[in-house]
Amino acid sequence: MALITFGADPESVSEDRLEYYVTVLEQEVHEAFQEKFNTLADACMFLNANYGDWTFEDQTAAKGGCSTCAAH
Repeated sequence: MALITFGADPESVSEDRLEYYVTVLEQEVHEAFQEKFNTLADACMFLNANYGDWTFEDQTAAKGGCSTCAAH
């Protein structure tokens, strides 16, 4: 799993800008890798260049159990 989050440090806050973090997780729990980017576009380009062949899964779709629960 890979995701983009945003944050800031004292320097970026004083400059009124956000930082974007690409994080790759193993088994949705353990952080395997993280890299910081200055723009969201750069973070997206990095993900697409390195992980563009990954398949996407709709985590909101029910996969079993009751029809209203996406936790299965």
